[in-house]
Amino acid sequence: MKSFRKIAGISCFFLFTFFSLSSIWAQSSRSIDDIFPNLTQNEKTRVFTNEGLKRNFEKNESPQLIPGANSGIDLVSIVMGKSPSHIIEVLVVVPSGGKELDRLDAYNAIGRIKNVKDHLYFSGVQNNGIVIFKDSTRLESAKKRNPISDPPPAPALPFSETVYMRFEDASYGTLYLRGNVFAGLHGITYDMTNFAAVRFLFFPIMKEEKFSAIVYIEPVREGVLVYGMSGIYIPGIVAGRINVSSDIEKRFTVLVSWLTDGLNAQAETR
Repeated sequence: MKSFRKIAGISCFFLFTFFSLSSIWAQSSRSIDDIFPNLTQNEKTRVFTNEGLKRNFEKNESPQLIPGANSGIDLVSIVMGKSPSHIIEVLVVVPSGGKELDRLDAYNAIGRIKNVKDHLYFSGVQNNGIVIFKDSTRLESAKKRNPISDPPPAPALPFSETVYMRFEDASYGTLYLRGNVFAGLHGITYDMTNFAAVRFLFFPIMKEEKFSAIVYIEPVREGVLVYGMSGIYIPGIVAGRINVSSDIEKRFTVLVSWLTDGLNAQAETR
């Protein structure tokens, strides 16, 4: 009888804990104002457009899209830790079309690596779409660089995962990227960096681990918040020969477009 009471008591405790945590999770949806309390009205308006709020800056300048102190989000220290010479920051909210998307939807949206190549960068000057990535594929590992298929949508959200990718850049050639996915209480973080040197016209222009593109995705009351920063270190002698700010803006814009399209695809399955 004592053993039965003990088991019953433990079971009640776990049930109470489960339902208590479920209640917390259900009420944990934040608004954009909770995460970015210092945005101006004009900035908030731009956040809800397709382009979102974007800003390029260099190493002697400071980022402006800083989440609130209690948000639990810190992309700046990760990107700036690589001492980049050129940086871009982006903030956009993707409408969910009345569907309730969660962290698993965000995780499955970023799992479609092969779809990256299908996204063009629209040039206002040329009034046309420009191919940035000619091909994109998932790889077996950093050492075994054999192409593998994207997995089917996951039924459960992993706590963390490492993904290896190869992008065929229209200007810079082959880019080998490592993506680390981390699931947090409110959202997920996708941190990408190059695990091999990058070359331009056969000349090495960037060493490994000198590129960083990190995106934080969180379902909020207004839709799905996508906040990202990307930094790259290009030596001055090389940077003077190419438009680094424009190049990094184009590539990060394509990545954000790929992500938002993935979120829209997830909403359609709801």
